[in-house]
Amino acid sequence: MTLQKLSAGSGYEYLTRQVAALDSTEKGSIPLADYYAAKGEAPGRWIGSGLGGIDGLAINDVVTAEQMKHLFGSGCDPTTGRPLGAAYKVYANETVDAFNARVDELLAHSSMPTSAEWAIARSTAAREFFVAKHGREPATAQELSMALARYSRPRQTAVAGFDLTFSPVKSVSALWALAPREVAAKIEQAHQAAIADAIAYIEEHALFTREGKDGARQVESRGLIAAAFTHRDSRAGDPDLHTHVAVANKVQTKQGKWLSIYGRVLHQHVVAASETYNTALERHLGEAVGVRFAERPGADREKRPIREIVGVDRELCEAWSRRRADIVARQRELTRDFRKAHGRTPAPVEAVALAQQANLETREAKHEPRSLADQRTTWRSQADDVLGSPDTVDQMVQAALHPTGVPAPANISTWWVRELAERVLGELETRRATWQSWHVHAEVHRQIRDAGLLAELVDEAVGWVVDEVKALSVNLTPDRDPIGEPAGLCRSDGTSVYRHTGRDHFTTTRVLDAEARIVAAAASSGASAWSTEDVELAILAARVEGIELNAGQEQLVRAMATSGRRVQLALAPAGAGKTTAMRVLAGVWTEAGADVLGLAPSAAAAAALRDATGMPCETLAKLVHDLDTEPGSPLAPAIRRGTLLVVDEAGMADTITLDRVIGFAVERGAIVRLIGDDQQLAAIGAGGVLRDLARAHGAVRLDEVVRFDDPVEAEASLALRDGERAALGYYLDHDRVHVGDQQAVVDEVFDAWRREQNAGRDCLMLAPTHELVQQLNERARTARLAETSAHDETLLRDGTHASVGDVVLTRHNDRRLGVSSTDWVKNGDRWTVTRVHDGTLTVRHRDSGLTTVLPAEYVAAHVELGYASTVHTAQGLTADVMHGVVTGEETRQLLYTMLTRGSAENHVHVITDELTDDREFELPGITEQLTATEILERALARDGAAVSATSIRERAVTPETRLHDAATRYADTVSLATRTVLGASAEEPVGSGPLPWLPDVPVEVAGHPSWGPYLAARGRLVGTLASEVRDRAEQTLPAWLDDYADVLTPRLRADIAVWRAAQGIPPDERTIAGPAPDDDRAASYRRRLIRTVNGRYDDAVRVWERRVVAYVGRADEHTLTLARQLDRLKRQGRDPEPLLMRASIRPLPSEHPTAALAYRISKQLAPKRPPHEAPTVDHHRQAPSQQAPGIGM
Repeated sequence: MTLQKLSAGSGYEYLTRQVAALDSTEKGSIPLADYYAAKGEAPGRWIGSGLGGIDGLAINDVVTAEQMKHLFGSGCDPTTGRPLGAAYKVYANETVDAFNARVDELLAHSSMPTSAEWAIARSTAAREFFVAKHGREPATAQELSMALARYSRPRQTAVAGFDLTFSPVKSVSALWALAPREVAAKIEQAHQAAIADAIAYIEEHALFTREGKDGARQVESRGLIAAAFTHRDSRAGDPDLHTHVAVANKVQTKQGKWLSIYGRVLHQHVVAASETYNTALERHLGEAVGVRFAERPGADREKRPIREIVGVDRELCEAWSRRRADIVARQRELTRDFRKAHGRTPAPVEAVALAQQANLETREAKHEPRSLADQRTTWRSQADDVLGSPDTVDQMVQAALHPTGVPAPANISTWWVRELAERVLGELETRRATWQSWHVHAEVHRQIRDAGLLAELVDEAVGWVVDEVKALSVNLTPDRDPIGEPAGLCRSDGTSVYRHTGRDHFTTTRVLDAEARIVAAAASSGASAWSTEDVELAILAARVEGIELNAGQEQLVRAMATSGRRVQLALAPAGAGKTTAMRVLAGVWTEAGADVLGLAPSAAAAAALRDATGMPCETLAKLVHDLDTEPGSPLAPAIRRGTLLVVDEAGMADTITLDRVIGFAVERGAIVRLIGDDQQLAAIGAGGVLRDLARAHGAVRLDEVVRFDDPVEAEASLALRDGERAALGYYLDHDRVHVGDQQAVVDEVFDAWRREQNAGRDCLMLAPTHELVQQLNERARTARLAETSAHDETLLRDGTHASVGDVVLTRHNDRRLGVSSTDWVKNGDRWTVTRVHDGTLTVRHRDSGLTTVLPAEYVAAHVELGYASTVHTAQGLTADVMHGVVTGEETRQLLYTMLTRGSAENHVHVITDELTDDREFELPGITEQLTATEILERALARDGAAVSATSIRERAVTPETRLHDAATRYADTVSLATRTVLGASAEEPVGSGPLPWLPDVPVEVAGHPSWGPYLAARGRLVGTLASEVRDRAEQTLPAWLDDYADVLTPRLRADIAVWRAAQGIPPDERTIAGPAPDDDRAASYRRRLIRTVNGRYDDAVRVWERRVVAYVGRADEHTLTLARQLDRLKRQGRDPEPLLMRASIRPLPSEHPTAALAYRISKQLAPKRPPHEAPTVDHHRQAPSQQAPGIGM
């Protein structure tokens, strides 16, 4: 199941023209009844328990276009047109209106503008608006595309509803298309029954609304109102049974009030609802037609295997899927032609038109309309062709309907429930340190499918297992509010309405105990420590060998060799030279004849550590495996008293494994040194313990980044690491940010990679998903084969092919496949194919040059093309240049890891119009349309760092966390009580309450026998917690606020601490007062707080503020920061004015211009590279950005 937002106004047109009209590409608008009559398609039906609040409408009534227009167009009763609560909010869109008016003016001469004329008019208008704002022409095609996106989109639109699309796996649609009609009808009925089960889950667990001050109260609803449209084929005309359930963003509270859906909770439960549908579909189909499902591994090794119907031919499913690829290929051709014609990427509305054109051009003649009988005839003919004969198709259908080896139904018992719950917990522990209720529901459904339960028993059995999982778990964040709520402020299960879904985080005692043991081990001392003289000798010996350490690296070696700590942590950003420091640290031990062993989370990382340091290295998993299963292994005895155990990339090691290794090492008297970066990609599994170690016992840190040729890029990379938006100024200013639709981005990344390879520079192609990596790989192979031919080729696990000359990647460790006496085939190794024979590959390692033979079975299961990589695979790699793809779903950690792989240049290519199967029906206005810079800003704000269970539990009880909850409850209950006691028209209290921006309790309310004592207790709680926050301000405020030590007095710091805590502002929000709140009193206090802080700057800073604005043309969020930097330079005896003048010679980028100006000034201040350090390769030639310009200057 997928979920997409529907916007008000245009949303219902999307439904009636696209979804309600069978995803048709026909132009114009026709009545739904006529459309369905022509199609032979069943009309849409109304569903949902919420229909009880709509007079004259019942479940399974036929949907009409007029009803859709009322409900989704304007939020009104679908039958009467009367408003259902408040109307959808209308947002002012002056810029959009002016832009559209200018486009219309440019097209006034044409009565029927062509698509090309529309495109030219939009480009012209965007260029005019850009010049008016910035005083110059757009510097690049990308900058013009960004401008068009900004000026042609509404800043904000109301959400009219949500499109939940239920699609069974491919084998279900294939069997439904080919089975006898009576069987096909049962398959469709099973599909509908599964949807009903999923909707029931949503209504019970995920359908809430909010009311009160700033939506403080989460309240129950009477159920959803939705229109369900079931369709038979895809846009390519292939069998694709699927149902769009358009859920209206209108629900009734139990008291009858119409409000909007609490969207965040609905989104949180999407995966659990999808798994509910999948489980229900399997059980309903098994009972209705006797089919059985089994796992079928997909191309993406990191995703769960897909369960398909046993007996349905995979080749047939893939053949029908390839027809969809024809449409995509044609759309990409049309998009490429558009870019050539207009010099920019298509706007969203233009991309939709191109998709429609591609669909029409690639469909078979007279495809629309077709009856179900016509479709089944066509599908049968296609299946006969794919499988070779009608008899083969019949045999396949019979094999699917009469499977062998059907398992016996499970005998449900207390023991069975406990065993399944423990299996669920084991799976959850391998993926995260903590989980929430929807994670549990989803995993229980995945584990229960093979139990063979009757469909009517599944829901009850799931409930038993979920309850058992929760009983075996530890709730880290229970409701700690000490004040009991009145009955009217509780939901039906007794939970406070202020306790929102998702607040409960769970873990197991196993995870908590592992975290505690690791932190405790780091507290122990008494290990052998080397003298300062020993360390200095090792540093001197390294220098003789040509290894020169900077001051930070030397300090790391000294601290870790002389501390006497059993376990010690070093944290280092990407490119800080930690491996070099580890080599010298190991030398301290080896010079004295002591043992050293390196460990890493992956075989590739272990090999890299071995090659860089010379120490013997293994994987963490191998050591744990040997400890558990091979007591005679030589690896465990190698760890003994005095052995140095270096764990590299420790942040990627899961907590359970790390605990096992550290515990064994400490028990044997070894010394453990953990090296990692808590801001790069984290472990797949329970993680986050590095931050606990650093907080409890400190960490040795490397702060100087030495990887980059440009020291200012090193500075920008550290800002990225911290989530600072200012970092984007560097990349925009250096043409490192590129934008386009998916095909444009793939083309540009590949073209840049090929140019770099031809120029002799090592280049990485990176992408966040396996699908995009596969596209890049196929693009590279196609280009290679254009210059040669593939005589023999073999199929790889990702669906691609390899022949002699291809670069391939092995994705599984296999020690049986030796490469040398000490090396073997590892996950992450890259090879060049030198021979293909009957599915086997003879390959040569890209780094060592050693060769091996990969058996056919290994190739089919574990080999992919290796021209491009995922970012996870590339962590730890370094190249001259990196070109990476960003889709908008990335975290800060992934973006940071990606943009620190290249030493000379790092480019990011942002997809602004992603074309995927689950988004192919979207129209402009349905979802947000963001610029490339906004996408990157959101990625920086999306903190994906692992957080330990211990940290989450400790954070939940801090006064800062509790103050936010207490202040929210107080503000809302005062407002509610005032209206309840004094009447709905009563004005908000004027006086200040326990915090300056919170209202006081009116005298009449304070004297109320029930509300008075309750609110008094709430006020006291807020005051007590605020005092605790004030007392802790110096210890709890974010470290970046120390940059403002010159203006922040202790009292101001305490005020800021209370404000940030009460407003729930996260530590990595790097503005002092956070975003502006909606509440007028709070917004007024925030303005006063900012004025107080700003008033403490002296006049010199204000002068520099005005000078910065004069050079940039406007003030932005970075203006004051740069002004303070210039003031410091002036106080140090430097004249900033010439720096500003030189930095402003070239035009600044249109976005983050002040940050770009600051980096230009840093460039002038950076120390010059000594001649002997100059790079041997010309990294600064005209590189790919010449032909694929960035969006900045």
